[in-house]
Amino acid sequence: MAAEQPAPPPERLYAVNATAASFYASRLPTSKKAASYLDSHGITAVTDRNGPWQVGYAPGRWTELATHLREAGFNPEEVTAAGLGFIHRTSNHLLDRFRDRLMFPVTDAHNRVVGFTARDLTGRAEARWMNSPETAIYRKRLLLYGLGQQLAHRPPGVGNPVVFVVEGAADVLAVHHMAAVHEAIPDTQPTYAVAPCGTNLTREQLTLLQEHLPGAHLIFAFDGDDAGRRAVDRAYPIAVKWSGDLSGARLPKGQDPADLLAAKGPSSAINEIVRVVQPLAQVQMTNTIRRLFDTKRITDPARFVEDRISAYRAIAELFIDAPHATREMAEAAAGQLGLDSTDVVRGVFEAWQARTDTSGGTDPPPEVPASAPAPDAAPVPVPPATRSTPSSSKAPGETAATVSAEARSIRGRSVDTTAVITRHDPNSGITVWALADGIGRHSQAATAAQMAADIAATVTLHSTPAAGLHAARAAINAFYGGVHPSQAGDASLVVVSAYPAPEARHGVRFEIAWAGDCRAYTIRAGQLAQVTADHTAARQCRDRGEQTLPGSIADVLLTSSVRAGDVSICPLDDGPLLLCNSTLHRAVPPGQLGAELAGMSDAQASAHRLISAIGSHHTGNGALLLIHARSAPPALVTTTGTTRTASPTATGSAAALAKTSFAGSPATGAVAAATGSGSSSLSGRSGASPMPPRSSSRRP
Repeated sequence: MAAEQPAPPPERLYAVNATAASFYASRLPTSKKAASYLDSHGITAVTDRNGPWQVGYAPGRWTELATHLREAGFNPEEVTAAGLGFIHRTSNHLLDRFRDRLMFPVTDAHNRVVGFTARDLTGRAEARWMNSPETAIYRKRLLLYGLGQQLAHRPPGVGNPVVFVVEGAADVLAVHHMAAVHEAIPDTQPTYAVAPCGTNLTREQLTLLQEHLPGAHLIFAFDGDDAGRRAVDRAYPIAVKWSGDLSGARLPKGQDPADLLAAKGPSSAINEIVRVVQPLAQVQMTNTIRRLFDTKRITDPARFVEDRISAYRAIAELFIDAPHATREMAEAAAGQLGLDSTDVVRGVFEAWQARTDTSGGTDPPPEVPASAPAPDAAPVPVPPATRSTPSSSKAPGETAATVSAEARSIRGRSVDTTAVITRHDPNSGITVWALADGIGRHSQAATAAQMAADIAATVTLHSTPAAGLHAARAAINAFYGGVHPSQAGDASLVVVSAYPAPEARHGVRFEIAWAGDCRAYTIRAGQLAQVTADHTAARQCRDRGEQTLPGSIADVLLTSSVRAGDVSICPLDDGPLLLCNSTLHRAVPPGQLGAELAGMSDAQASAHRLISAIGSHHTGNGALLLIHARSAPPALVTTTGTTRTASPTATGSAAALAKTSFAGSPATGAVAAATGSGSSSLSGRSGASPMPPRSSSRRP
């Protein structure tokens, strides 16, 4: 028996593939069929032999490549190990694997040729596209066509890259050609295009993009036919784990990017694709509803309640995956189902509520640290002589009347989507704090949060929290005016002012304004009390007397944010205050919040303990602020709760809210809520345009 030949080393496989790529490229001008295919797809201009793509042609004869590789010094074992040829089982001749095909070299992240994807030009092959077999250097699930070439020849641009994920090699070249038209435009983002090599999108491919293009905006632009919709179905469960912006382009039926390029030219084609970009969750939702109709699982949702329930159940989870597009998704679903968008939102969270109707459906809360008093413990009287004034460090220039501390955490995310800002005016003695929580997980959520907190704090310092919040709203809407919704940011925001007030109990009075689901807590009569009211669908339901379950989708559907919706205000004549985002108040039990807030002797230590209590099972970014009047002694918690005093309600315009003050406010600090969305118009880069209140959501 002949001894088994050792496998060729990887270096030889890279070399033989590179030689084959050069051979194929040299033969491209000899094929009229290849030229016709390239021209019909609008990609002839990017197939220059000296360019990065090395598109080539495999001749129709059986041994042309094999003969060339032997003459170049490669043996049959190396040719077959590279997947370029095979040994005929009867004649033992070395034959070419690819014949009469258009050849697209596949490279790794270092731009080394590791294999090929090939398009049949005869019209007789069973498979129009054929890929290299798995080899020691070519593993389809680990590679993306086009990535290596573009990493070696990076497209120009500024900011985070945009990556189009398409179905095939021709589409990659088409998008590359379209994007090249826009390279001369200032401030254009660098644009890439990639395609899986004969596989569904894999986790490894997503990791590859994260490694080389972190922070990229992924746009899936699959064919606008049934096969393209099935490709989205298969890709979505993997793609939804992407930490940045995630969109899809609903292309016209029966057309792919290469078809659009050939029909419209590069400039019009890329504009057509960008025009139909929307959150990938919305694309998947549209496909899901269409599939329900096609399979007769629903027939007329407007008439039959069973059809509505089936549809809501099928799409409920998708609303969580696009927190910045709840309103747009509800309107799109309503159009398909023949319903009102408000009915869709309500039906979706009711379906989610029914699906998660279990007391054990949420993550277990972290344990209260041993150092914190148990929330249910009997009150322990503390003699006045032993009570100490809080001694935590204060922000530079902070008023002597208050002390504050902040803490933030980034857990499993590359982007910090929270912002905490402190401002102080030594002349007036006013101190302002702003805490913002970006909606979503992408870089624009972080941008919106930082802008909102910074602008709101700066304006509030010379006005009121309501005025600061409205200034942030106007600025952010102007900043994102004319920007595609998939690339616009939004945030929840809470702003607090501390005013010197010698007549008040601790020499300071607070005023709070908020939009979204960031919260403010205080201690009242030894109990933890939530000062703010969440702007969520769950809160609306409770206000109408309807029941919702904790942890339901209604808790994460926002009815207000920095960019649109209600703004609420609340005067408060006493502290302490805890400001936090939704990640913290969902993860840390009320008992621990109350224990730290009431017993605070070192604000910074308390802040660190609370942020550490979020726990590793919560992946959101946490942010909190602790604010205490310096003369206020710590108070012990006896019981905890979230009860709120019955409150009057005032309504008015944004201008009226900006003039809100403490004049006439009850000494007990009763909550006053006001809405400011009715009469304000939001100006953008393309001109002023009214925006209706939008519902947004976060993944719980």
